Parts: sequence; C-alpha cells; structure tokens
Amino acid sequence: MAQSAKPLPGILVVLSGPAGVGKTTVATRLLENEGYVRSISATTRAPRPGEVNGRDYHFVSSDEFKSLIRQGELIEHAEVHGNFYGTPKQPLREALSRNQVMLLVIDVSGGVQVKGQKLDALLLFLRAPSQSELTRRLEKRATESPEEQAKRLAKALLEQKVADAEYDRVVLNDDLSRCVAALATEIETRRHVLKARQDNGETLYSGLAKAN
Repeated sequence: MAQSAKPLPGILVVLSGPAGVGKTTVATRLLENEGYVRSISATTRAPRPGEVNGRDYHFVSSDEFKSLIRQGELIEHAEVHGNFYGTPKQPLREALSRNQVMLLVIDVSGGVQVKGQKLDALLLFLRAPSQSELTRRLEKRATESPEEQAKRLAKALLEQKVADAEYDRVVLNDDLSRCVAALATEIETRRHVLKARQDNGETLYSGLAKAN
C-alpha cells in the first residue's frame, strides 16, 4: 500500500497594512480556511467589558510579561499607551506542530521584528487601490477625526515604504474575494517551499528553539 503524502508544514503568516485597508475583514475570511488559526497576543492592560482571557488576549501581569521577555518567549513586543503587547512563542510552537497556518495581524514594526526571528514566516502587506480610496474607507469608518485621518494617511505612506523593503509580498485589496484568494495562494506556495526544504533535511523554525 502506498504511503500517504506528508502534510504541508505549518507556517506563521504576518498580515499588515494601513488603517482602513481591510485587515480585519481579510483575516476573518482567511481564518475560515481549514487549518488556519489566529495568533492571540499577550497584554498587560486590563480586560475591557466582554473580552475573554485566551480568546481576545492573554491577559498577564507586568511581571509575567517581563519574564516572557527575559526568557526569549516573545516573537515581538511593543509598548502602546503605557501597556505592553506581544506575541508568545508557545502557541506558535503548538500550531506548527499541528501543521497549521497561524495568522498574526500586526503593524509593520512588529512584522520587521518577526522577520529577524528565524521563524520561516511569510510577511504579507495589504495595499489599498489608492490614497483616495484609503481616505474614503477611513471616512466610512467614522471612527477618527479629520486630523487623525490625516495622521493615519501619512503613516500609511511610511508603512508602504517599509513593506516594499521588508515584506515578502504586497497584495492589492481592491476586491475582497480576489485579495483573499491571492493571499491563500501565496501562503500555500510558501508552504510547498518549506516542505521542499524540510524534505532536504533542513530544520525549520530554528528561532523557536527554547533557550537552555
């Protein structure tokens, strides 16, 4: 009897993009695929009403967060408005051991941190069709003042420059279904590349090895 083919290895996928580009909607659609899971960040901030530990965030104390940093158990981390946020390594280890795709939605500064961690991650950046379209989407959200929108647009230009230099692919989000399909294709293509490396005896995800 012929042996069944080995499954494709798991992968960490970083998804970034400017505010208003549709990251949340795109991520939700991707997570409908079998074998896709969402990375859940750790944070030192207090839970907001309705938030559940382990579903929305891993809520930890400042001491616990600092311990994760000292142990090298965070893929990336940052301080935002006095609170710390970071991506724990252990859930990623578990997802990769199950050959799953873990989707991490973070900004480009976090993505650049991930890139340097030897995790064989795929970095994908969502781009709006134009600055005017991004402006329209921000206005439609109606969650920021005109001044805040202007700041977000200026930040979007800087993020695009970083993505052009550091990310693996920049994908246009002008049609949701087409964008999601393009991202899924990029992910599967990279998984086949990882499998070929694995079949050649390479060790993947060396950055996840625990320190002695």
